[in-house]
Amino acid sequence: MKHWVPLLLALWLALVPEHAVPFQTPAPKNKNIGAPSKGFPRTVRVRLWYLHPPASLTIRAEEHQAQFRTCPACAPVDLSTINLTASGTRITLDKRKSTASELGVRGAFQMIPAGAPPIRADFPVEIRAAGGRLLVTATMPMDEYVAGVLAGETGNFKSDEALKAMAVAARTYAMHFGSRHALDNFDLCDTTHCQDLRIAGINSHLRQVAESTSAEVLWYEGQPAATYYHANCAGTTEDGRFILGNDEPMAPYLNQHSDVYCVRHGTLQWQSEVTKRDLQRALAADEITIPGSLRSVSVAQRTPSGRVEVLRVMGSSPVVVPAQAFRSAVGRHLGWERLKSNWYDVSVSGDRIVFHGRGSGHGVGLCQIGAEVMGEEGKSYREILAYYYPGTKLGASAQGIAWQTLTGERIELLTTRPEADRQLVPIAERLVHEAEANTGLTFSVTPQWKIYPTVAMFRDATGEPGWVAATTRGRTMQTQPADVLKRAGTLESTLRHELLHMLIEANAKPGTPVWYREGLVLYLSEPQAATSPPPTLQNARDLEKAMVSPLSEDQLRQAYTEARAHVAALAQKYGKANLITWAQQGLPADVQ
Repeated sequence: MKHWVPLLLALWLALVPEHAVPFQTPAPKNKNIGAPSKGFPRTVRVRLWYLHPPASLTIRAEEHQAQFRTCPACAPVDLSTINLTASGTRITLDKRKSTASELGVRGAFQMIPAGAPPIRADFPVEIRAAGGRLLVTATMPMDEYVAGVLAGETGNFKSDEALKAMAVAARTYAMHFGSRHALDNFDLCDTTHCQDLRIAGINSHLRQVAESTSAEVLWYEGQPAATYYHANCAGTTEDGRFILGNDEPMAPYLNQHSDVYCVRHGTLQWQSEVTKRDLQRALAADEITIPGSLRSVSVAQRTPSGRVEVLRVMGSSPVVVPAQAFRSAVGRHLGWERLKSNWYDVSVSGDRIVFHGRGSGHGVGLCQIGAEVMGEEGKSYREILAYYYPGTKLGASAQGIAWQTLTGERIELLTTRPEADRQLVPIAERLVHEAEANTGLTFSVTPQWKIYPTVAMFRDATGEPGWVAATTRGRTMQTQPADVLKRAGTLESTLRHELLHMLIEANAKPGTPVWYREGLVLYLSEPQAATSPPPTLQNARDLEKAMVSPLSEDQLRQAYTEARAHVAALAQKYGKANLITWAQQGLPADVQ
């Protein structure tokens, strides 16, 4: 069970079930959506056609297979074929006067942009307009996203074990770098800036590979590792600190090391050239100004692996250019095949700059050709991952956290800060007794409270967003740091709710409706709270449907409010004791 706490406002608002989904829901009939999956988000929001958003888009679906809506509260409309065109910040539908500021599509459908390959989708899509272009954001199941990355990043891999290693690396990478586009309200783009996503290239085999590693992530000190990967390291990987991303300077699992597997069948050699004029223009396009006319390029400094770290570009005077910035400018404006890696020698031949190099990619992390050879030689994907990311731990929840256990008479507290959190044991013990006295039920096993040291670790280990304060599975409550909950003023209310939920779930008769279980816990948590919301759901069946498959976040919040109000009314009429008995033995027919 999740406890929603808007930490900035320090106000407890509502509770969300495991299967809560965005406004495009109910979820399509894709087996990945809503499936239990610890340790990573169930879905990832991806901006499609990120570099070249289409100005127009056709969406098609078979009869009764898809629906669209033009606002979160609007009624869904069956979709057959609609033609969308961006007009400033508005979307024009079917070249008519009808326009919308946004469009939500769900079901199974095909998106056909002008001048680009079509994409088949069975996941929710949001469409907005800006600058005369359509901004398409897909909420993809994580495993479907991973399969799409395999289609874009693995080429002609033959080894399933190498593919599995890449699936774990891609999933972990998505978690580690999932906030790159947070300010734009999506997680990742579909380009190599994040990971190359090819939805059109997904097939049943890639889906099977992604699902075979489902929920598996590489962890380092309780957080998803920065699982960089590249095509070919030419026999020696690069140290992560030379690509200057996020926390790589502090990531020993990205240290430089030799790779015998990469060169098992020889070293990749390459050569390319570019005119001095074209090179100078490419550098200028990335605001690297060379005075006068470009005359020569030479290596000023190399990294310990032998790759270029700094270049000296000579015009009328020399300019020192970092190799990463140099390669980026060449790649973006002249083509990435010109400089396949930063491991090269450079010379001048007339009006041309000539590069003789080896390997492909930045060289950090997993070497794809090496992983493929390891797989062909019988190594498992776990062995491949251990070879390229030494010191990380593979698991479905945060690994590498040094947990210590504080034991009370009625509670076990797992923490990384035993001295600071020791004072919480008597508080938790008191709330355990209070929950039992409140319900007349008894804990059959000792409740366990796991306090994560940071919000990020809680989020990454549980798959919950940062605004969820706690989640309970079985006898274990997992929460954000106690200090965070204290500052929000919700520490005791959070624990009280989770302990009551643990008791009710452990004693509830199988099949007891969700609305009743959730409403009962809310009522027991705050029996004196006001309970007179305007009803919007006509009966218990509608209430249950709204709890299980909400059409919007607002409807879900309303459903929880009404569930609590309904249970409170039953308590006033029949007494609390009867409510507890019904949870254990089943609801009377007139209550259902």
